[in-house]
Amino acid sequence: MSDTGTDVKVIDIRVAVPGTPVGEAAWEIAATVHVLAGEARSAASPVLVLLPGGGYGRRYFDLPDRGYSQADHHARRGTIVVALDHLGAGDSTSPGPDLTTLPLVAAANHAALTAVLERLRDGTLAAGAVPCVEISAVVGAGQSMGGHIAAAMQAQHRTFDAIALMGSSVIETTIPRRQPAASSVVPDQARTGILADLDWPWAFHWVEELSPLAAADIEAGIPVKTAALPWSSMTVPSLAVTLLEPGAIAAEVAAVDVPVLLVAGERDVVRPLLTEAAAFTSARDLAVFRLRRMAHMHNFAPTRHLLWERLDAFIAQAAGLASTSKALSTPTAAELP
Repeated sequence: MSDTGTDVKVIDIRVAVPGTPVGEAAWEIAATVHVLAGEARSAASPVLVLLPGGGYGRRYFDLPDRGYSQADHHARRGTIVVALDHLGAGDSTSPGPDLTTLPLVAAANHAALTAVLERLRDGTLAAGAVPCVEISAVVGAGQSMGGHIAAAMQAQHRTFDAIALMGSSVIETTIPRRQPAASSVVPDQARTGILADLDWPWAFHWVEELSPLAAADIEAGIPVKTAALPWSSMTVPSLAVTLLEPGAIAAEVAAVDVPVLLVAGERDVVRPLLTEAAAFTSARDLAVFRLRRMAHMHNFAPTRHLLWERLDAFIAQAAGLASTSKALSTPTAAELP
């Protein structure tokens, strides 16, 4: 699908989710929906659900500089984009750390997304701002921790028609080691604290072609944010620590039986993609995509558009497979009793 040049509506909403303990205010998930305005949108549209990684919020997918908004890219090509803040991150409710486990966060995300999809279908998303939508497919795409959560949502709730894991190791998160040639771009504060012998900016950003956005992200702290940015999250669900254990989501990924796209930058925190792919023993379609001139935080990289275009193709594939599956499961007149 090509860029229509039409305006994209950006709608912020909050969705109450079940599971709130007695005596606490209702838990809410913050979401942003990006959708083509009015008549420019097709009658049937795929939905792309974007899930951020640890230390980042949903606006990581809508970075403020021109040409850096992944959500805008997909929306202009006819995909409805729903970006979520996980429970315990961003603008969503942050309950106690003992509550933000992988099963609970996945369940909260699933409940919130189910509500958003229902509102899209019946035209009640935001006071008539978006007419009723026929949804052709729902694709989940998570960056880093968000990819792990997408896999858990699929394994436990069958949320999606397809999932993309971007910089998410399902074998063992592996931080690339410091390279001496990159040391000149590492601020002093990045060399202290947790795992100080690692060059976090070098692992997270393509510092060889450092953009102002990436420089700001480094200055705000990596891997733990010490200063708030529009796209960052000062809180991180406790599940992020659990996910660092080898094979932490082995059972979940083995249960995923929808199409899967595994993405990594040239410099990333994953094992070789073919090794990662072997864990998806039930996936009925499996593809890998590795991009040069890209580190772990893909949307800051100079080659980010190549990733977005690959996701466009994956979304189209998922919609086509969903349509075929629906047609095969619908009885013909001759088959009806």
